[in-house]
Formats: sequence, C-alpha cells, structure tokens
Amino acid sequence: MHILEIVAFLMAIAALFVSAEILRHRGVAPDTTRRYTHAAGASAAAVLPALVTVTECVALGVLIAGALAWTRSRGLLGSVHEVARPTLGAALLPLGLALAAPIGWPQPAAYALGALTVGLADPAAAVIGERFPGPRWRVWRGTKSLGGSLAFAAVAIAIGLIATGWAPLDYRAIVGIAVGLAIVEGSLGYGLDNLVVPPLAVFGWRAVIGV
Repeated sequence: MHILEIVAFLMAIAALFVSAEILRHRGVAPDTTRRYTHAAGASAAAVLPALVTVTECVALGVLIAGALAWTRSRGLLGSVHEVARPTLGAALLPLGLALAAPIGWPQPAAYALGALTVGLADPAAAVIGERFPGPRWRVWRGTKSLGGSLAFAAVAIAIGLIATGWAPLDYRAIVGIAVGLAIVEGSLGYGLDNLVVPPLAVFGWRAVIGV
C-alpha cells in the first residue's frame, strides 16, 4: 500500500478544509468557500493515478464522503455545508470521483481531465449562473441556467484545448464531450451532478483520447 501517499493526500484535503473554515470565519461567504474546496479538492484528485491504486482511490473517496456526510449531520464545516440551497453535492463529489476511478485508471490522463473538468467547470457554471441573468429552468430541488451551462461547456472545452498541447485530440470530440457534460450537469439538482458527472466526464475524455 502507498501509505505515505495516502497520508499526504488526506493531510492536504484536511488542510484545504481548515483553510476554508479560516476564510469563512474571516467573512467569506459559504458559497465562495464551498466552490473553493470543490475546485481545489477535485483538482487534487486529478493526480491520484500517479500516487495510489484504483482500490485505494475508491477507498479515499468513500472515506472523504463519509467524513463530509458526518460533518453535515453534526452542523460542522460551515464553509462547505452552510449554503442557502438544499444540496448533497459536497458528500457526493468524492463518491462521484470514486465511481470514476475504475473507468479512468487504464488511462490516467482521462481520469485527470475528468477530475479537472468537474473541479473547474462546475464552480464556473455556478458563478456565471448567479451573476448574469438569463433563461433558467427548474430541476429537482433547484434551478439551472443557460449561462451556467454555457460556462460549464466553455471551461470543459478550454481544458480539452490545453490537453491538445500533449495529445492529438480531435477538436470536434472535445466540443462534443463538453456540450454533453453541460447538458447532464444542467439537468440535475440537489448536488446529484457531483455524483453523475465525474464518471461520465472520465468516460468521455477516455473516448476522446481514444485509448
């Protein structure tokens, strides 16, 4: 087992949540600190294929999800849980990344791209959807917006275009997976997108890479 790598990763995640709590107590809004932990945590998960086995990655996801569910039930970790909208997204994100692991481990780049897509595109969608008026629609226990979906797709496309610097990825395939993921993300509320989108993103990027 990769004990040192696992301990180091857990310490990094713990430090992330501690920093979010510090920011919250200094007046930063919970929506902002939650997006910060979402982006940083999922982006950190992108390096896991280089550090641990697929079984260890799944175990880490379940462990972190359990810890987040426990803090939510106890009224702790307000920097993550004290948002106005009803959502289970915080605890579902590590589970989504755990579900994505068996799909992405044969092609580590696909897992990395999927984790980065979830980590960066989802907060971008939330920020744009909040700040810019535009068409909105109801989803289960929430709302989504056209601006947010376009932002999600744009960030996913940007990630794919950056990846063309080291791999000959097809541009049409990049746009296709970005738009497809944005449609899925825009159809799910209550944080369920954090469970569903990660495995779909990894599967999609694996198809784009072609391995």
